[in-house]
Amino acid sequence: MLGAVGIRSRLVCAAALALLSSVLGCGENKRDVFLRGLEIEGAAEKGPCRLHYAENAQAASLSGDNVADCLRETERAIVEYDRAAALGLGKDPEFIEVYDRAQVRRTRLESMLRHVRAMETSQMVDSR
Repeated sequence: MLGAVGIRSRLVCAAALALLSSVLGCGENKRDVFLRGLEIEGAAEKGPCRLHYAENAQAASLSGDNVADCLRETERAIVEYDRAAALGLGKDPEFIEVYDRAQVRRTRLESMLRHVRAMETSQMVDSR
């Protein structure tokens, strides 16, 4: 009787290990990768992509470094979206909308960064 219990527990343990290894061995889930990209974008919206207003200021303070940080985070999210597409999420309508929006944001941020850096350079030259 005691031997049967030991064999049964070993079989249960072996089955649990087989299940665990099959789950872990199958790689990343396309939805998880997509959600990781959304999390990166969400954190960026609250962090480097958020405009910071100085007290009693009429407009937000914006520097090339702020825009570059925001662009960097947007590109990190796009890398995750590219991975999700490679895993098979590329035809999902929600994914397509989010991916397209991130691409447009990246293009807009690249343009904004060029303009802000040009203004910063101009101000530095004028102040000399």
